[in-house]
Amino acid sequence: MGRMLSLVENSIMNIATTAPDCQTLDIDAAATALGVCKETVRRLVRRKVLRKLPGLRRILIPRAEIDRYLSGR
Repeated sequence: MGRMLSLVENSIMNIATTAPDCQTLDIDAAATALGVCKETVRRLVRRKVLRKLPGLRRILIPRAEIDRYLSGR
């Protein structure tokens, strides 16, 4: 039988096991965040309405770019 953790130990464990928010989004995550389909995100990137990270094969969009786009609506 294990011992009960104190409140401080429990809160430290919760902080240590939570995943940090990712600063970039792929096509699927960006589409979910914007509430549109994946093809719409691809079109926005092609039209340079949304900026992607340069030099990568796959499309990764910074979270700040998603926030900028949503605030400009």
